[in-house]
Amino acid sequence: MKSIYIIRHGQSLANTGAESMPDKTVPITDQGMEQAKKLCAKWQAALPTPSAIYCSQMLRTQQTAQPFCEHYQLAAQQLELLNELSCLGFATVKGLMGKERSKLAQAYWLTADVNHRDAEDADTFAEFLARIDGFIATAPKLKHNSLCFSHGQWIGLLAWRLLGCTLNDNADMQKFRQFQTAMPMYNTVVYRLDISDDGVMQLKAGVI
Repeated sequence: MKSIYIIRHGQSLANTGAESMPDKTVPITDQGMEQAKKLCAKWQAALPTPSAIYCSQMLRTQQTAQPFCEHYQLAAQQLELLNELSCLGFATVKGLMGKERSKLAQAYWLTADVNHRDAEDADTFAEFLARIDGFIATAPKLKHNSLCFSHGQWIGLLAWRLLGCTLNDNADMQKFRQFQTAMPMYNTVVYRLDISDDGVMQLKAGVI
């Protein structure tokens, strides 16, 4: 049996409704850093010493991983497979605040097909799905007790795929969105991915 821990980043500037930034450059707030530090302190008391630390290419996951890297003296490895869905290009949201971005995001989930690309720096949903499937294929190769710092929609889609659910069209996207928003997804939430010796995977919430 192998366990991989998946952690959503601390509160980001985007989470507060601040003005849009390029997705990969969005930092965590002071509160987000405090969340990361508190989680690291709880980890030391309750959970195993990490064997490796991975984060997405987004700054907010790298900053959330920082207290763990410093305490356990491990360097975080960036893993593209952990990247969040960037459904809207920066040119689309430039100058917009959170409420305005939210309206565009709602429209995206209602109308976009899986191959829709908003801009050159945005993902198609099919590409996002391929990252999740790539992680599922890669996870058994990661070390036991690895930590993966990622994102809310990413964790939701991982759970969706582990349930065997498909994503072929916009109707499926909307069903997934309803599923994902119902999951516990607060900042620094921790999920544990257990992988049995014969490859069966189970995702568990509320491990700390």
